Amino acid sequence: MNVISIFPRAGMSVDGWRVIRELGNGGFAVVFLVEKHGRRSALKVARHRDSSGDEKQTHARTLRELAALLLLDHPNIVKHRGYGYSEHGNVYLALEYIDGWTLAEWAERKHPTVREVLQVFDKLCSALSYMHSRGVLHRDLKLSNVLIRKSDGEPIIIDFSCANYSLAEELTDAGLPPGTDRFRAPEQFQWLREHKAEHRAKYAFQVADEIFAIGAMLYELLTDPRPTEIQARFSLNSTVALPPPARALNVRVPEALNDLVASVLSRDPAKRPVDTEALRRELGELLAYSSAEYLTPVHPPSEQRQEEPSEQRVPPVADPSLPGAPTRSVRGWRGLLGGLAALIVLVVAGGFWLSQGEPPQPREPQVASAPPAPSSPHSAPLTSAAPAMSPVSPPPVPSTGLATAAPKEGSTVKTTPSPEVPPQGRQPRGRAKATAVADCATMTLVAALAAGCPGAQMRPESFTCPADAEEVMREDLRWRVNQRFVLTLNARHGPDDDVWFTAGSEVVGVVPKGVPSDQRAVTPPGTRFYGKAYFLSDRMGRSEGPALVIRYDRVKLPGQDERPICFVVESHSEVYEDGRVKSYNSGGGYVVDRWP
Repeated sequence: MNVISIFPRAGMSVDGWRVIRELGNGGFAVVFLVEKHGRRSALKVARHRDSSGDEKQTHARTLRELAALLLLDHPNIVKHRGYGYSEHGNVYLALEYIDGWTLAEWAERKHPTVREVLQVFDKLCSALSYMHSRGVLHRDLKLSNVLIRKSDGEPIIIDFSCANYSLAEELTDAGLPPGTDRFRAPEQFQWLREHKAEHRAKYAFQVADEIFAIGAMLYELLTDPRPTEIQARFSLNSTVALPPPARALNVRVPEALNDLVASVLSRDPAKRPVDTEALRRELGELLAYSSAEYLTPVHPPSEQRQEEPSEQRVPPVADPSLPGAPTRSVRGWRGLLGGLAALIVLVVAGGFWLSQGEPPQPREPQVASAPPAPSSPHSAPLTSAAPAMSPVSPPPVPSTGLATAAPKEGSTVKTTPSPEVPPQGRQPRGRAKATAVADCATMTLVAALAAGCPGAQMRPESFTCPADAEEVMREDLRWRVNQRFVLTLNARHGPDDDVWFTAGSEVVGVVPKGVPSDQRAVTPPGTRFYGKAYFLSDRMGRSEGPALVIRYDRVKLPGQDERPICFVVESHSEVYEDGRVKSYNSGGGYVVDRWP
């Protein structure tokens, strides 16, 4: 990215604003902390990129952001404080300075209860309902674009650089509006596929897209104890595979909240709340009739505690004798099997399978009930007073295992009775008896294999490539069956490293630099492959034949969206230890129409 303007530095002045330091650096602007007349603000200076080819459009985008903010005045939306031009001609916006944490940082440091998370989203929906009534769409809602103010715990929506409003001039040449792919509604990708040949077609962004983004943000906080980490995650908007229900990944998620999140993330926009005010009313209903389980931290604080860089984080195992108590880490094979048992919850209870045609619809999860809330909650509900925040910690250490608590082998998960007064407008939901699926989900991998539980196999099942993936590979990607590509199998490690792979773990591969020209034409360097690792147990510990199989089912070319594929890598791994295999991190795989 080349910038053709000179930006201010600490101590310099822009239109009377004294620059203190840089706060952030994005694709279209650089943000500085500035001070004028004793008042601190955030100065957002537009930057022009050579790739855009039009400096005037860069300025027009910034002025459109200003116009959107001029239409808004809400306590949970960042406020504007003027605009102007720097001495080098770059347009700038002066904005309210929010001293706070991003929503992801707040979740890790505050260890909020379920109720506190809902209170934050209730206020966000209030702000969005107001925004939409004024004809403004944010179009880039995500965890980093919401700040929790340190002084009073209020959530503030920031960064309107992708925003649009009624009758605004369209500045985007692409079919889809600007935004972040992970939080896009699935109908955007479906539209893109259907209109790929129409170069001037534009997707009409709707309130339903905004509601999906809110649901994706809520799902992230409920299922991921470390949302600030860069790691492979389930796709929330894939048209090929549904993400597991929130409760399948975290048994602390109340059943009624799990159902609401599933409806907000529905593939069918008509099944989502009709607008953000309707979503706010549903959240308010949960808050009004919430039970003790809503006062439990969403994740055990011990799972969110920052560790020393030298420590290797292992899957936590819950002590069933202490319901609702923090989990404790264990090392060795027991920790590994606990993580793999948590994986079984994803596969069995979450319904995470590939579709052979139309995407499957979410089903009511058959999982164990949440543990009872502790008698003394870890943190009090969010109020107007400043929240008690955890001390600032070192940067997070990437997790090597799933952070879902798994009961000890042979233990029984206790259930919490339903609230005496069910939410109005919802049918009372009884607690289902533990089924075979739930029993399998609580077992360790060894016990699950012995019991013949579905989804517990380390060997990948035979499959025929789905028709939509075949069409994408043939028509869009121009791939052919048996075509070979070279990959770095796990993008988190170097291509020359020896890497340990765990059965069932998510794997993100990447095409390295220096690949042959014929591969570079269809999978250029930087192309990412998303899949899962499996073992061929009969070949473990032997030098002949592959022991590791990675099935990649999605691909993302640079600058493009994820697409379904069928691509398999078989690696000749010689080392086997504690349920893992070690493999050289560079390898070749093949486009397949079936396996084996």
